[in-house]
Amino acid sequence: MVSSWHLNVLRTSILSVVIVVLTACGFALRGSDSIAAGYGSLVLDIDQPNGEFARLLRRSLGTANVNLDAENSASPVLMIRNERTVSRPVSINPRARAAQYELRLSIDIALLQNEQELLPAQTLLVERTYFEDIANIAGNQDEVEMITAEMRRDLVNQLLRRLQSSAEGA
Repeated sequence: MVSSWHLNVLRTSILSVVIVVLTACGFALRGSDSIAAGYGSLVLDIDQPNGEFARLLRRSLGTANVNLDAENSASPVLMIRNERTVSRPVSINPRARAAQYELRLSIDIALLQNEQELLPAQTLLVERTYFEDIANIAGNQDEVEMITAEMRRDLVNQLLRRLQSSAEGA
């Protein structure tokens, strides 16, 4: 029979090995230190300031220790325009109804400071496809909402990576 002391030693040993292996391979948690180092504060200029994307972005920038200062004219201005969601059928079922849809979510971004482009204007895009179950319309709507929320998170992550690479290049 294995005693609790042996189990604790075994757990500690396994945890130590995992930590050493992850450290040795160069693994590091995704951080936003370079965003905060490059842009200690930002001014957000968003078309839809009360939308879900804006809320997710504010939370992510706050987690990255970036101050969102609307009054500081010396801070870079992150412009976010034209959040668009497009849905189109990509396949049909035997009844000639749409069976599969493609969802596209996109935004236009630019980062400016004193009329100088720190991050040139560009469009960020996320695409997903999903199957529509004609027998479960309510479930389909819930699925679309979950997919759209995931796509917004992916767009926020794309934007943070662009800001991070811009901060590292500055």
